[in-house]
Amino acid sequence: MTALADPETALAAFAGERARLRALAYRLLGSVAEAEDTLQDAWLRWSAVAPGSVGSAPAFLTTLVTRLALDRLRSARVARERYYGLWLPEPEVAGWADGTDEVADAESVPIAMLLLLERLAPDQRAVFVLREAMDLDYAEIAQTLGKSAEACRQILRRARARLAEPAATISDPDAGRRLADAFAEASVRRDYAAIVALLSDDAQWLSDGGGMVRTAVNPLFGADRIARFLMGVQRKRGVGFGFVPVRVNGGPGLLTELGGSFRSVLAFDIAGGRIRRIYQIANPQKLEHVAGFGDTGVQ
Repeated sequence: MTALADPETALAAFAGERARLRALAYRLLGSVAEAEDTLQDAWLRWSAVAPGSVGSAPAFLTTLVTRLALDRLRSARVARERYYGLWLPEPEVAGWADGTDEVADAESVPIAMLLLLERLAPDQRAVFVLREAMDLDYAEIAQTLGKSAEACRQILRRARARLAEPAATISDPDAGRRLADAFAEASVRRDYAAIVALLSDDAQWLSDGGGMVRTAVNPLFGADRIARFLMGVQRKRGVGFGFVPVRVNGGPGLLTELGGSFRSVLAFDIAGGRIRRIYQIANPQKLEHVAGFGDTGVQ
């Protein structure tokens, strides 16, 4: 049994698992704020657990966080169906100087994968994340979700079938950063040809403003249309873009300024040495946790 004889012991046990539990909650919810709220709820329940009543703190906390996150996810799905425009996950942003932590890199999940996970029903998402990301065996997943191991195997097979499109990956982070930097420079120069050259022919621009700020409500398809959109925004508003290079969910990204005001986070999918997809998260409610990165001091 895991002894929880005093608050300090309970806190130490929770703190030791916090990074893993946060990664679990974020994968299940696609929201930094919701993941943090889930951990807060989990801590309140964990701190009230009777001393000596827990066989394994990691297993207990995994079950607790998973079930709390599933409750939030089921409620969130209804809200997301009514969301204005395209819904994108909340980004996890870090400076490039913070990117030397191999553990943090391993826990990062690309925006593309989080969007794929949105295709899954809550139970499917939980089984997939627990198996593929958290590396639990079927017996552990079954205990966590209160299902049989065979049922979890079937759920995972259905989940994999729905995730037909592989998420984009970047084998060379430095190459991804160079592409993002070149994109920023070309956009500031309003260099149409340079922007088009950096984008794949079937490139996509996906924006999430949540109806709170002006963005491209519908996806933009094709290098030509994306380049013209970027140039048109600056021309129509009479102000220029500014960019700060950052890591977004472990990959290349940019903080964007328009007329000197922090506006959005851009994340990039790279394929074949060109930019395949650009995600613009501009909903202010999804950027509260990254507002501190809004100055040009981020390295």
